[in-house]
Amino acid sequence: MKYEIVTLEEKIVAGISARTSNLAPDMGIVIGGLWNRFYSEGIYASIPCKTDGKALGIYTDYTADEKSEYTVVVACETAKEPQESNYTIRRIPAGRYAKFVVHGDMVQAVAAAWQEIWQMDLPRAFQCDFEEYQDDSMENAEIHIYVGLKDENKDPVESRCGLLCSECTYREPMNCTGCIHMEKPFWGERCPVKTCCEAKQHMHCGQCEEFPCDLLNSFAYDKEQGDNGIRIERCKCWKND
Repeated sequence: MKYEIVTLEEKIVAGISARTSNLAPDMGIVIGGLWNRFYSEGIYASIPCKTDGKALGIYTDYTADEKSEYTVVVACETAKEPQESNYTIRRIPAGRYAKFVVHGDMVQAVAAAWQEIWQMDLPRAFQCDFEEYQDDSMENAEIHIYVGLKDENKDPVESRCGLLCSECTYREPMNCTGCIHMEKPFWGERCPVKTCCEAKQHMHCGQCEEFPCDLLNSFAYDKEQGDNGIRIERCKCWKND
């Protein structure tokens, strides 16, 4: 399957999301349901500040276990983050991507392409992949598929605890450079996870013999600020890279 290597700038997207897995028997229903809601419930039409109106199917927050679980986001690119709280907001990270151009049935052609891509020996980053639908034709669509690649010149570790600083909504307004590069967090005098890693001379929590510890779990599964353990899985990925 032919592709070209391209370098993309960061994209802000807004839409709706769900969690699924390649092995889940209802994967197709989950993803199809998102697309149906995106249009039938008027979500596409309601998203403000769309840059071009193209629909995006985004796959992110991969787990370390066979890279099979992920979050699906059906969205549009926006010029800025919407203020409304009813959207899922994501940032497609800047970097290198393998770009595939697919033509044909909007559903079948994409599914067949992904089956081939998952079998290819690509240096995938497993951070963010996405589809960009160029038109709304169902039978003869043109779809661009972007598969994120590892950047050999960039350290993939973005934080001590497994959060992705590149996707943090506070990064730009608070001028935050990330806990690896700053002396103290913008939100307080100290972060106990950052302090613990630095005391043990670990780049991130995944390198610790006690991983995942009670402290990290308390952050990952916090009802307000947690991510249901996604950061723990990401630390596993960083450890194995």
